[in-house]
Amino acid sequence: MDLDYRKYDMTKFSAFTEQDEKLITEVYDQLSIDYDISVIDIEDSPYEQFSSHDIYPLFIPQICYWVKDRNSNSSFYLFIVSKVGITSRGGRLGRKFDTIQLWGLKKLEEDFGYISINKKRLMDKIAGIFSSFNINFKNHDFKDFYVLGSDQFKAMNFLTPKRKETIKAFPNENFKLEVRNNILSFGVPDILTMESTKIISKFLNEI
Repeated sequence: MDLDYRKYDMTKFSAFTEQDEKLITEVYDQLSIDYDISVIDIEDSPYEQFSSHDIYPLFIPQICYWVKDRNSNSSFYLFIVSKVGITSRGGRLGRKFDTIQLWGLKKLEEDFGYISINKKRLMDKIAGIFSSFNINFKNHDFKDFYVLGSDQFKAMNFLTPKRKETIKAFPNENFKLEVRNNILSFGVPDILTMESTKIISKFLNEI
């Protein structure tokens, strides 16, 4: 990656450590192998529309990539975000306690209302936690996931066989998937790595 990318907006990169910058450069280069990718203003992404109410107050977008599959019309947005370190009393810790993570947004073809999908944990299965609120709990081929939503029929329409297989195949059970109307948010609350970049971008491309 051309180091002159920092001229795009110096304020976006000044918040990162040297180690962070090296990782961000490697992430960009890795994505460039498989996708067309460009750095865009966050204001030109669906982020403001998606987060107009109360989206993740501890996640601060720093960089936004528009990513497009070279072999299809599939495109999505990736965000390098800072996860703010906080004390037990809610105060902010110093910069060294922050971490960088990767989160994505994708525009969908229709309005699906509100949907949240999470992988069930072993103890949840044993206790049957929230099973009565799980829209899809009678669907046995997707029984290992909580599907919460504002409209059962829209949620079921969203969960096409292809989408269910894509979700079931995702290797990290800590993923967070949320749909607000026609925008899907997806990520893993873990520190950014090359591996997480690969699996998150692959998921967003296929979902």
